Amino acid sequence: MSQPKHEAASEDVTEKAIDFLQGVLERMGISADIDVKEEEDKIVLEIQTSDAELIIGRKGQVVDALQHLVGKVVFRERSGERGKPFVVDAGGYRDKHVAKLQALAQRMAEKAQKTGTIVELSPMSPHDRRIVHMAIADIPGLSSRSEGEGEDRHILIVPETAAAPAE
Repeated sequence: MSQPKHEAASEDVTEKAIDFLQGVLERMGISADIDVKEEEDKIVLEIQTSDAELIIGRKGQVVDALQHLVGKVVFRERSGERGKPFVVDAGGYRDKHVAKLQALAQRMAEKAQKTGTIVELSPMSPHDRRIVHMAIADIPGLSSRSEGEGEDRHILIVPETAAAPAE
């Protein structure tokens, strides 16, 4: 029994992504296995290695770069057609990072509520800002907005009491 055409093509692209990532890791001198976890909205390539900190890099820069490269290779293979995005992870970094950002959002939200003043966070990537905005959106009495340009773009957590008074 043959698979539907799009599933076979998807598996082929996943194989190419794994082969490419394995090749990059070998060139970096890192011995690793890659586990594939297909989720509803993405395909996670989890790198299993004792050198996870080398793959993650400072502030996740290396794992982000690997993910970017895999994305470029996959996009070329798919010849423009959209599929699930590939996420490259190592040592559970992605989930830990999200939890850290959510905890930061919670702490800064409490500070904004306690002081009744706007709390300004350090600049962060668009992805990280989105996680913080979503966490703040779940907290009554607070809102958040991004301010600044490029590398300096950051979040302001605004308590209702500090927002412009309604007329």
